[in-house]
Amino acid sequence: MTKQRIGVAVVIALLAVAGLAQAPPAKQKPAAKKNGGAVSGGPVMPGSEQWMNIPAAALVGTPSVEMGGTLKIAILQGDPMTPGRSFTARLSGTDGTKIAPHWHPTTENVTVIKGAFLLGMGSKWDDSAMKEIPVGGFVSAPRKMRHYAQCKGDCVVQVNGIAPLVVNFVGPDDPGPAKKAN
Repeated sequence: MTKQRIGVAVVIALLAVAGLAQAPPAKQKPAAKKNGGAVSGGPVMPGSEQWMNIPAAALVGTPSVEMGGTLKIAILQGDPMTPGRSFTARLSGTDGTKIAPHWHPTTENVTVIKGAFLLGMGSKWDDSAMKEIPVGGFVSAPRKMRHYAQCKGDCVVQVNGIAPLVVNFVGPDDPGPAKKAN
C-alpha cells in the first residue's frame, strides 16, 4: 500500500467525522459573520477550538471494529453538512482511538497537526498494513476510497473538503466501488 493511498484514507476518515457537526469555534470576535453554523473570517488560535462529540447522523452503518477511545470534532470554517460548501474541521482523538473501515462521498484532504495518525487502505482492518503519518504529513483521499485509521498518541488532524462530510462504515467483505469498463 503506498503512502499516498494511506494518506487519502486518513483524510477521508477525518472529513467524514468533521461533517457530522456544524458549530462555530469558541472565542470568536463578535463582529465575525456566521455562515452555516461556522464563523467566516477571523482567526482561530491554537487551543480556542470548540470541541464536541461527532453527531450520530454523520455516521452511516455499523463500524466493524470497536473505537476504543474518544474522538471529538471542531468546525473551523464553513458548513460540512451542506452539499457543495467548503469546510475546514479538526478531529481530536485519544491514543489508540480507531476509525473503522469506511468511505466518504467526497474527496477529503487531511493534515496531521499533533501526534501521529495511522492509516490503512481497504475494507478489512489490518494492523500490519497501516502506515504512520507524522506531524505535518498530508493525505488526500478520493471519494469512495475504502480506508481506516487509528490515533498513535493523542492526535489532532485537520480536514478540508467540500461537503457533505459523511462516514459510511463498511464490512470486511465490501468490494468497493465498481470499476468502469473502457
